[in-house]
Amino acid sequence: MNKLPLPLHCYDQAGRVLPPKCFWLSCLFLTKSWLIFLGSVTIRGKEKAILEFWFPIHHDLYISLALGLPALVAIILTSYRDKLWSMGQTLWVYWVWGLISIAILAQFFYLLNRLVDAQFNYHHALAMSMAGVILISVYMLRSQHIRIMLQDWKR
Repeated sequence: MNKLPLPLHCYDQAGRVLPPKCFWLSCLFLTKSWLIFLGSVTIRGKEKAILEFWFPIHHDLYISLALGLPALVAIILTSYRDKLWSMGQTLWVYWVWGLISIAILAQFFYLLNRLVDAQFNYHHALAMSMAGVILISVYMLRSQHIRIMLQDWKR
């Protein structure tokens, strides 16, 4: 008897493995600067105040947007997976894993650089971001669901 490696709710109607909720939450965390930027743009008249609250140093916004771009592209590719499969495309699966890895590493090294610039003084936002990126990297490397999902998507 052939046993499914994941529970039945982890599969879609076509029998493909669905991305776990933690995958989507991890991607949203990696693209938090894009969410802040889009949120500030939607509130008329307060854009500058909101962006200055989250990004007091002006160039940090642009750096954070650039660092979140690979995760944003991975979200878009994952969202359009059915359309890509129907066109016979399968190479995008490698791009998803690569883009998430690039986003994690880039944000980790950027936060490490910010920590060195702060002379290792404690900053709550920096510590929470660093902890989040480390937890996401451990989750992405250790998750059996993600491993099975990527193997299933390659077929």
